[in-house]
Amino acid sequence: MATLNRTEVWRRVYACWMGKNAGGTLGAPVEGQPGPHNFDWYPRLQEGGIPNDDLEMQLVWLEAVKQAHWQIDARVLAQAWLTHIGYNWNEYGFAKRNLRWGLLPPLSGAYDNDFWNDCMGSPIRSEIWACLAPASPRLAVRFAFEDAIVDHAGGEGVWGEMFNAALESIVFAVHDLDTALDLALAFIPPDCQIARAVTDTRQWWQELRDWRKVRERIAEKYWHREPTHAPQNLAFTVLGLLASDGDFGKAITTAVNCGQDTDCTGATAGSVMGILLGEVPKKWAEPLGETIATNLSWGGIRNITPLPDVRTLTDEVMTAAQRLLAWHGAPVQIADAPTDLSDLPADWLRPDDGVYELWERNRHPWRVNFDLTAVQVDVDYRGLPTINPEVARTVTVWLRNREPVPLSVTLVWDAPSDWQVEPMRSSVTLPAKGRVGINAHIHAPIRLPQTQTLWCQVRVHERPAEVAVPVTLIGERRWLVRRNGGEWKTEWLPDSRLPLEHWLGGQAGIVEARLWLWSPRRQRVVLGLPTNGAFQLTLNGTLLLSGHQPDYLVRPGQQGPPSHYKTAELALGWNEVDVRVERGDRSIDAYLLVTDPSDLHRHVTDLVMTQMP
Repeated sequence: MATLNRTEVWRRVYACWMGKNAGGTLGAPVEGQPGPHNFDWYPRLQEGGIPNDDLEMQLVWLEAVKQAHWQIDARVLAQAWLTHIGYNWNEYGFAKRNLRWGLLPPLSGAYDNDFWNDCMGSPIRSEIWACLAPASPRLAVRFAFEDAIVDHAGGEGVWGEMFNAALESIVFAVHDLDTALDLALAFIPPDCQIARAVTDTRQWWQELRDWRKVRERIAEKYWHREPTHAPQNLAFTVLGLLASDGDFGKAITTAVNCGQDTDCTGATAGSVMGILLGEVPKKWAEPLGETIATNLSWGGIRNITPLPDVRTLTDEVMTAAQRLLAWHGAPVQIADAPTDLSDLPADWLRPDDGVYELWERNRHPWRVNFDLTAVQVDVDYRGLPTINPEVARTVTVWLRNREPVPLSVTLVWDAPSDWQVEPMRSSVTLPAKGRVGINAHIHAPIRLPQTQTLWCQVRVHERPAEVAVPVTLIGERRWLVRRNGGEWKTEWLPDSRLPLEHWLGGQAGIVEARLWLWSPRRQRVVLGLPTNGAFQLTLNGTLLLSGHQPDYLVRPGQQGPPSHYKTAELALGWNEVDVRVERGDRSIDAYLLVTDPSDLHRHVTDLVMTQMP
């Protein structure tokens, strides 16, 4: 059994959190600005640092891990999202709405989230998994994957969190940065954008040895108008590490001076350097103190008693890490003896088949896995988890026999009376250790609900009863659309995006679109229409929004400038939303969003958008 010295690990975990606090505090005041900057010190100081979701969400994950007794998966973390996370920024909001509609991970992170799932919301949450699994990147990466798919499934955000978790776990054991980067890159697919951006950055650094010149190369190849896009930001973080020459301050200032999502890049660079060095220089640590600042006061996190300071957090993580490593059978222990990694298996710091299976799962985010007792059930939605009354929805239920003997299995569907499933009942014999897929064709009623869960009972002959498997489908939005003053036609849209380029065939023209919202009560909402076309939006005949900003960055955010977002009151019952967007000689895009007007900007989930009066 390999050994990590308890005191040494404690120092590295403590330095990880202090480094994250320092880097995040340095970068927060210029978050989202393109840069380059020229900071060599904090632009703004606050005792305990500036409250940031990067850190406080990991306090929630630590509590969830303890409550789940070290058995971490995306469904455990999904419950923690809904119980403890109040804010709904960007991908967080879409994932939480999807969860409230009944979608399980990874569907919650993939559906209606393709703009955001390549972004930084998950890579910033990697430290907890590395600190719970020091010198154990296979474990850290697995936990990071389960975390990331809740709100980034199918995207680069998953690869970003896996890479960060691998690197941070590895540097508990490997203190040469280049070797650690080589090992960490092996935990993500070499053809993903994150891997390419990191690899290119390392090559450019070898050639140029000037962070500003390397930053220019990164910007030329990976720049994105969305500041939180992950590949560019992971590259900036790695550049900070490479340019540091082992100096903590150089690492975080270089990462932040590159610009864009600076609170994240600075924080991750600080975390890695903290673990690697085992300390954060007093110059950077003392002005912040050890207090942990959070967004608890206004509900950003909730239903939790935050840990008061970094020492307490470190103590809690150390206790959990020792138990977690033992529970998962890791060949490394935390003990009072000197660090001795001579007995660490040669391949323990490298990916195994389990990691490669995670790659496949992220490449196919429309599959939901259920581990029953005798069989494993995989529900493959074969695309978006949506339905409309005009087209049958086909899902494939895959059954994998865990036993060394054949099993007779019957699937029985339980659906509302106005829904049809063909076939409602089907039987199959599973060969020993075999796998069989059964298609089900689902027909929805014309009075389509916004969300509907059907149940697939898996009955194994002469075996104990198994739980039923949920299959949740989101009703598609029923729009009336006309182009250039022509006839009105029904269009079923699967998500928040208005496919204007498709409707206009890439040509100049005008789209008029009408959607009815049925509200169960009078309620104030924020209607958002982020678009770069010339637009108007009316609610029940009253003009709410109009304008034209051709250079507007079209992003499906829950909030935005008053030119594109307006608070209004929905009536009880039916409400008519009319949208008019004009295209000139430039491509256009648009989304329609409905959120509540509170500081939390939660998606409104009790509306029906699938029917007409």
